[in-house]
Amino acid sequence: MIVAAASLAGCGAGSGLDYQPIPGTGWSRAPDLSVYSAMTEFATIAREQEMLCQGFGPESVLVKWERHYGAREDYVRASLVARYGPDAVVEAENDAVATRRIPCRDYPYPTWRYRYARLLRLLEVRLATS
Repeated sequence: MIVAAASLAGCGAGSGLDYQPIPGTGWSRAPDLSVYSAMTEFATIAREQEMLCQGFGPESVLVKWERHYGAREDYVRASLVARYGPDAVVEAENDAVATRRIPCRDYPYPTWRYRYARLLRLLEVRLATS
């Protein structure tokens, strides 16, 4: 009886209802090129949404992204090329293909841009400190 109660108590903790992620098990532990690939995919989705959902012209979106993130992304890419070689970086970029279209919402939804910026910052910190 005690064993059954103990095992049932363990089920509640792992049921997902009270799940708290363990620090250090997300993107911070992923390989650099995997983070770069995801970052590139998130940027593509964010730019597409700005053009297709919010109605901004492709040129203005690209100019804005270049102004906000261009130098930072260039630094990350150059650092990755120096560390892993150009072929590995190109392969990571080629793997960053959005597999589905993200539906438009009735209001601006900057989540993909936020995710991109977080991963860009993570790589900047990693590459600058190693």
